[in-house]
Amino acid sequence: MIITSLLIYQFRNLDRISWEPHPRANLLLGLNAQGKTNILEALFLLGTTKTLRNGSTVEDLIQLDKEEALIRTQVLHQDNGLSRDLELQLRRPSQKSYLLNSKKLSPLSKIFGQLALVLFTPEDLDLIKAGPQARRLFLDLEISQASQTYLKDLGRYHRALKQRNAALRRLNEGGGLDAVHAFDEDLIASGCAVVRFRREAVAQLEPLAREALGRLGQGRERLGLRYLGTLDASPDDAPTDAEDASLEHRFRLRLRLRAKEERARGGTLSGPHRDDLEVTLNGRPARLYASQGQQRSLALALKLAEVQYLQARLGEPPVLLLDDVLSELDLERQGELLRLLDERVQTFVTSTHARDLAYRPGLVLRVHQGRLEPET
Repeated sequence: MIITSLLIYQFRNLDRISWEPHPRANLLLGLNAQGKTNILEALFLLGTTKTLRNGSTVEDLIQLDKEEALIRTQVLHQDNGLSRDLELQLRRPSQKSYLLNSKKLSPLSKIFGQLALVLFTPEDLDLIKAGPQARRLFLDLEISQASQTYLKDLGRYHRALKQRNAALRRLNEGGGLDAVHAFDEDLIASGCAVVRFRREAVAQLEPLAREALGRLGQGRERLGLRYLGTLDASPDDAPTDAEDASLEHRFRLRLRLRAKEERARGGTLSGPHRDDLEVTLNGRPARLYASQGQQRSLALALKLAEVQYLQARLGEPPVLLLDDVLSELDLERQGELLRLLDERVQTFVTSTHARDLAYRPGLVLRVHQGRLEPET
């Protein structure tokens, strides 16, 4: 996928930005708090419906004295040569509309996959040592962009989980167990579907990430990925039909065995919302035993594997967004990262300076007080 035009209007501190990005390498320079990250956030929001700052509302995204904001792109699909117009309209108080070729997309989840993106921020360098929630989000965003079915199963699971947890909390106020069990089967069916998708994705990611780590100069190190499921008896093994059936059986059993504890804590304690992706280095948990430098190389390998995973599933590479990441890496790791990218991958890189970067941009622009200016 290649973004051939971009318009951002009254979004965050960006008053009006209109430009035609380079099909390969775009470098956005500027001091902190000038709007570089806001440009990447606009693209990320358009492609995934997600903001970069937890808890951001439509009100936060629109400039304070304005009533609306707009993000519009034209995306060229390399697999078939077709171009599509994607647009996000934001209006106060809380209106958000996604359009594909001027036609409204409903539900909003249909936007996933229209503009596939891989985002890499300095926070992602902590992906290995962060908590399980960060790694679950990594898997969910990756798979959702490649599969609408997964996105639907994940949404269905979270709805059932939210309703079941509410029913559990009402038990202390005189609610009945029937209200809790009413959501069990929907929770089990959608939850097992989510687990199967994730396990399959992890199996596909592992050789890609292992190869990337080797090419990042860590040839003697062996990366491993293991899906740690609260329902899995053998998380290493790919599921067979028989194991799928037993997975549902184990989910029911776990709900029954932990029923007393769930009533006491007011929440569901088993299921994919509590699972983790374990990253190992030479057979040992990287979170505990890898050095900081090794953890960074592992995080890079995972992101590169994500690019390859999406390219294989979609038939064309995603757009890569690197938000001030290169400056966090030494020149050797920068060079290896950039050499590993497919030459067809369009990249958007932000940085406070161009010196000491291995990146060779096709287009350089400076971001100053929310405006784009040619670099002189």
